[in-house]
Amino acid sequence: MVTHDVSTMIPALEEQHARESLRALLVLAPDAAPVGQVIEDLILLDQCAVADDWVTGVIRLPLR
Repeated sequence: MVTHDVSTMIPALEEQHARESLRALLVLAPDAAPVGQVIEDLILLDQCAVADDWVTGVIRLPLR
């Protein structure tokens, strides 16, 4: 899931992790981030991310 709603999604993710063994993956993009940059970062994640990148369940953009 990709979102900029940190205040809602982080607690929801923590609650899900507490109740279930399945971990949702979350990408946090700042409100002020240019859409093109977010898209480029998502493509980079798709092409290059490995399982260890997702250990916490959350990746924060921008990547650079």
